[in-house]
Amino acid sequence: MAESLLELKRKITSTQKTGQITAAMKMVSGVKLTQTEKLNKGYVIYNDKIRETVTHLMANEVIKQLKNREDVDEDAEPVDYTNLFDLGNLTALIKPRAEIKKVGYLVITGDRGLVGSYNSAILKSMMSMIQETYSRERECEILAIGSVGADFFKKQNMNVVYENSGISDVPSFNEVRDIVQTAVNMYLNGVYDELYVCYTHHVNSISSAFRAEKMLPISDIDISEAVANTTEYSIEPSLGVVLQSILPQFAQSMIFGAILDAKTAEHASSMTAMDNATNNAKDVVADLTTKSNRARQAQITTEITEIIGGAAALE
Repeated sequence: MAESLLELKRKITSTQKTGQITAAMKMVSGVKLTQTEKLNKGYVIYNDKIRETVTHLMANEVIKQLKNREDVDEDAEPVDYTNLFDLGNLTALIKPRAEIKKVGYLVITGDRGLVGSYNSAILKSMMSMIQETYSRERECEILAIGSVGADFFKKQNMNVVYENSGISDVPSFNEVRDIVQTAVNMYLNGVYDELYVCYTHHVNSISSAFRAEKMLPISDIDISEAVANTTEYSIEPSLGVVLQSILPQFAQSMIFGAILDAKTAEHASSMTAMDNATNNAKDVVADLTTKSNRARQAQITTEITEIIGGAAALE
């Protein structure tokens, strides 16, 4: 019985220490979550503004081209907007390719565990998307951001054309610039015909949602709506030069925004997981304490019984 009590005391002490560690990790994740949430909110404003700027600039050129057309046939085929801009090879950023043979997936996961279902949920969703892509007789190219995703896709014998790990918990744009440029350059070089950014979107501290956003070619630009509402701009030196500078920034902002959003969701998931672990540790300590008290009471009862038995024998 003495050994049983000793073992219970050791388990209680060990569990209490584990609970202290998880409580500290929860606090750390909470601080990081606050930092990334603040940074993410500010970046969403920038991303929306650059999208609005690109849309209005393109719409401005469309208006000019339509005014220069002597006859406008409402039944004619829609104007191919991509042919209106002097972008050189950057036209590929906004013009869909005639045939989609390869689809690129930039998948953002974490580099570690202890984040609840954060990594497993996105990998499960990705496998469903990939199976659907294969069913359409298209190849899949994986760009893995995070060691968990990279290791998983390699074990699945999938074509990982790029991997990057070790992104800081509160990333800066300069830190992920190489990732962004590599993804865009691979698209321009024909490594894949479409690129989707797949990540976990942060909803709030206790919930998140899987997202797969089409990044290239840039399709999140509704020129037709802007044509009807925009005013004309005076652009120097030319629209083509301006767009050659802004379009890559737009593509880059989409990827960086996804990484920032994913990091926010990761910290929220980590904080929730550590909170659950701390609560579980408290429950385990409570159960072990109850068992220890019962074992101690049983030991005391046994000792009293032995004393009474010994006294009775002496009589």
